[in-house]
Amino acid sequence: MSEFNNWNVSYGLIKSFENALEGHRKIEKFKRVQDIVFHITLWDYSEIKVLLLDKYTLGIAAVLDVLKEFHDIDHIVTGANWNGYTKEAKQYGWDNDIGIFVMGEFLGALNWQNPIKYHKKDRDGNPVYQYCAA
Repeated sequence: MSEFNNWNVSYGLIKSFENALEGHRKIEKFKRVQDIVFHITLWDYSEIKVLLLDKYTLGIAAVLDVLKEFHDIDHIVTGANWNGYTKEAKQYGWDNDIGIFVMGEFLGALNWQNPIKYHKKDRDGNPVYQYCAA
């Protein structure tokens, strides 16, 4: 397992994510380990493990590569809100209880009882996902 950030995630993005976590009312505490892995204790004292990436389009191949290196990750967050994921990556996450999100979605998911199943909704209540083509 890598000790350092071999995934080209910038320090600026890492700090931005940390700042967002620090200001979130549902987070009791968090610890950054292995540079891009975050162990987060939520308000109900449940714990989740999150990997921060910066992939413009997070596809199934990247998800599988992540899981080879980081076996116990609960959520994968791909950096900024202009990033996205493929339908296949999102579906793989649902099928394997792994949250696949962009940062804004993840912060919203923390307000749900089961963050992995979170999805934003449009004005009519329909699910909205941050899909991108691979």
